[in-house]
Amino acid sequence: MSSPPEAPPRVSALIVSYNTRALLLESIASVVDQPGVETIVLDNASHDGSPRAVAERFPSVRLIQSASNMGFAAGVNRAAACARGRSLLVLNPDARLEPEALDLLLEVLDRTPRAALVGPTLRYADGAAQPAAFRFPGLAQIALDLFPIDRLMASPLNGRVSNPSRPVQIDHPLGACMLIDRAAWHDVGPLDEGYFMYLEEIDWCRRARQRGWQIWHHPGAVAVHHGAQSTRQQPDVMFAQLWRSRLRYYQRFSDPAYNRLVHALVSFGLGRLAAQAGPRRAALIDDVRRLAS
Repeated sequence: MSSPPEAPPRVSALIVSYNTRALLLESIASVVDQPGVETIVLDNASHDGSPRAVAERFPSVRLIQSASNMGFAAGVNRAAACARGRSLLVLNPDARLEPEALDLLLEVLDRTPRAALVGPTLRYADGAAQPAAFRFPGLAQIALDLFPIDRLMASPLNGRVSNPSRPVQIDHPLGACMLIDRAAWHDVGPLDEGYFMYLEEIDWCRRARQRGWQIWHHPGAVAVHHGAQSTRQQPDVMFAQLWRSRLRYYQRFSDPAYNRLVHALVSFGLGRLAAQAGPRRAALIDDVRRLAS
């Protein structure tokens, strides 16, 4: 007599890693022993011994090794294609869940039929608050990125949803930690691999909202996020990649007139930054400016 099919795990934790071995191990440790969780690590051709460390310390983890760095979105998509869970936890390798956070996030998906995604509160390693809940970006956010004004950076004008006391609907989270409903993932589709890094979570949430899904933030669920541990390895390249992704996002979701304003503002602001940068950074910025011209 054949045995009944194994029930799928409640959550598949998907971690895409690039040269973050020590923090990656902390990230895995925060989820791997939780009940009903399978953990999948996609390593983007790290050269710091990450795959070996994962295999030795966490033999139950499914480890996928890419021959090249395919970027974050493609890495998540490849890991998701192997996942069996009823929901997908996209967790950065420099982020870790605090106790009970996953259960709190799951409660939102379980009790909210149209909830596609829920994100937690984020804190830095020293306990300081980190922006985690946002409205979709627009011209004001571009202007503040290019011409920062300290007193406005954490304000609603810059898209921040500040200090809710209970779960609330938002436009998008910071993508360091996101729990995604599996039905929504199939309906909306995978992350857009046209974004090598940055804004892929905003794009996905925008598409989800267009299809009638909701995006949530749970302030009681907490994750610690060190931030930029992979991207800081090539800061100039990643700065240019950030602006490429921003231009792609506005091109996809803005009408032509609005997009012309975006391009004019980005071209002006990046020109100012290029004039203040060293030769290598300036050359990378100029490459992006040409996309905005």
